[in-house]
Formats: sequence, structure tokens, C-alpha cells
Amino acid sequence: MSDEEISDLSVDGVSLKNKDVSIVLKKHKGNVRNMIGNLYSLPIISELIADVLIKNCQNEIELFDVKIDMKNNFKFYFLNIIDCINLEKSVYTLFTPNALVFKTIDKLAFNTEKIDKDIFRIKGVRTKIIISEKIKQEIQALKFEEIRLTPIDEFVWKK
Repeated sequence: MSDEEISDLSVDGVSLKNKDVSIVLKKHKGNVRNMIGNLYSLPIISELIADVLIKNCQNEIELFDVKIDMKNNFKFYFLNIIDCINLEKSVYTLFTPNALVFKTIDKLAFNTEKIDKDIFRIKGVRTKIIISEKIKQEIQALKFEEIRLTPIDEFVWKK
């Protein structure tokens, strides 16, 4: 299964537990720390972050081993995608009026009754990850410099 197929299935919310998933990342430059971005917005995290997620929301994620040509051991994870943006209270522009694909979001508001997870992605904004206050506190306690947490009231999206 290609990285693109894995990405497409994960964005569609399809479980990959029973699929043959093999992920290899060749990282030849720079330092690998606790989170790695990639072309398909498939988050790759360190064991430390994986431990926090397993402790707090193990039924909301799927973890897969990733082979990286470097010393650190990482996990690959998929998150639930929740259609939870309150379109009436949010301020945004769309690429086309017929599809919910955001070009910008200047103010983000949620339909909180649709959120029943501690970690998820937002439908239409798949590269951003939303976490609960509980997970935020545990990740902040790890003191990682490369992870930037943005409060929802400060969230801005420009594609």
C-alpha cells in the first residue's frame, strides 16, 4: 500500500488495523526529534508522545511502526476525523461553494456536542490536530520545543 493510499484511507476514517501497512521514512538531513511532518500529513511521533496518547485515548488512535533511517524509534498514527465545525459561528472562506474545503479559517467554533474524543482531526482541515486539555497538559509536561500548541480561540488556517 502506498503512502498516498494510506493517507486517503486515513482521511476517510478507514481503520487500517487489518491492512498490510508498511511505512519507511528516509530522513537524510536534519535532526529527528519527537514529531516529523511529511508530504501526506500523516503524523509520525516518538515513543514518548505515543505513550501519552495510549494512556489517554488508546481507542481513538491506531499506531503503526515506522522504519526510519535514523536512531530514534517512531510510531505512525491515525486520528478520527470529526465533522464538528460550527459553520454559523466560524469565520472562513471555501475554495468552492459546493465543497467543504476550507481556504481560510479566521475564527474557529465547534459544535461541541459532536466531539466525543480527546484527540481528533477536523473534517476539511486534516493537517491540524485537536487535543483535549488533559492531553495538552501531559504533552506540555514533556517540554518538547518542536510541538506548538495553539488555543482554539487563536487558531487561524490559511491554505
